Amino acid sequence: MNDVVNSSPKAAHVRAAGVSLTGLRKSYGSNEVLKGINLDVAPGEVVCLIGPSGSGKSTLLRCVNLLEQPNEGTVHVGGFEATHPDVDIDRMRRKVGMVFQQFNLFPHLNALQNCTVAQTKVLKRSQAEADQVAQANLDRVGLGHLADRYPDQLSGGQQQRVAIARALSMDPELMLFDEPTSALDPETVGDVLSVMRNLAKEGMTMLVVTHEMGFAREVADRVVFMDGGVVVEEGSAEQVISAPTQDRTKEFLRRVLDPTHIDLS
Repeated sequence: MNDVVNSSPKAAHVRAAGVSLTGLRKSYGSNEVLKGINLDVAPGEVVCLIGPSGSGKSTLLRCVNLLEQPNEGTVHVGGFEATHPDVDIDRMRRKVGMVFQQFNLFPHLNALQNCTVAQTKVLKRSQAEADQVAQANLDRVGLGHLADRYPDQLSGGQQQRVAIARALSMDPELMLFDEPTSALDPETVGDVLSVMRNLAKEGMTMLVVTHEMGFAREVADRVVFMDGGVVVEEGSAEQVISAPTQDRTKEFLRRVLDPTHIDLS
């Protein structure tokens, strides 16, 4: 059953942070994964990164909040130059929420506690305030009634929504999603995507690595197709997914979409 709570469009309380990547390069030994990426994400914009495995999408996402250190180039998030040697990384990361393929919840903490521990330790909120914020965000993702459940008592889709609520509880200005539905059963994917749709409606800045073409077509302001560590094509979802111009984009989409849904001539 879909128990996701619908949010009101463009909630005024959501703050937005832009992202700017310039000349971004990342190598692992002799393997250059990112080859001079230039990409801007405007405040309030939803950008979906698509492409085959190994194209550099997840590495790009991890470079935004310096989980991976770029070899060259600059990363700006909001008012911070994240790649500056003197940057306060912890302060910068408070602007950024990240949701991974795996849920990474603490198994010994219930859903509410998973959403409060970073608030009290990093933001120094009182337990009462942290509980209030956590409960509000669990309500936001449709799981307020399961706040006392432990991860092993929740489905995969519910665990992923708790992970989203945990990230939101830190009041991020930017949300990064790294294929958040790839580890889920098909019947639970819809609830997670519904939460993400609501965040987009609220005006949250989002950078999403996804293989869900329907979601990208519906929600993304812009779609970026990557392959071999470079941006091959970018534009509106309608342009990139429904009428791609580059042969490599067409070839990729032939493999992931029903060809009757797209003109690849």
